[in-house]
Amino acid sequence: MQRLVLVLTLVLIGVLSQAAHAEVPKGWILSGSDRSNYLTGTEPGDQGAARRAYLKATPQAGVGFGTLTQVIDASNYRGKRVRLSGYLSSDAATSGGFWMRIDGAGSRRLGFDNMENRAVTGTTARQRYQVVLDVPAEATDIAFGFLLVGKGQLWADGLRLETVDSSVPVTSSVTLPAAPTNLDFAD
Repeated sequence: MQRLVLVLTLVLIGVLSQAAHAEVPKGWILSGSDRSNYLTGTEPGDQGAARRAYLKATPQAGVGFGTLTQVIDASNYRGKRVRLSGYLSSDAATSGGFWMRIDGAGSRRLGFDNMENRAVTGTTARQRYQVVLDVPAEATDIAFGFLLVGKGQLWADGLRLETVDSSVPVTSSVTLPAAPTNLDFAD
């Protein structure tokens, strides 16, 4: 009897271990400043989506964020404009959205957009969103995903990462000046 209990316990531990690892969708990484306070997984989609992924804040979530992330080599995208698009919906979300970052050597940031100035907030129906960035010739990798800041839940589906032509405007609101200004603090 003790052996049966031991075997059943080991089987249960294995199943629970696999379930815990299966929560993060294959190919994705759960990260962020407060990732331990965000749950993730997939579920059947709605409105034409076969499956969708979600980020859900636990009651302990504070002002940090959780994100589902992928990082890819930038080689195939250098010198091109790239768009991450898909659908997002939310329930009582403090703030969320798609994001993309272009990095160079030494993790130097070459481009970034996290939809901060056009975030998904509150409770929203499924809607298409996008982030668009240029990938400079010196880019080494592209990181992208979707994030939830603070409370609530965010769903994503239908994601696409594709090159687009220059008629599609870049969405980043971050524009670096070409030269330093006001170095003597006179203004």
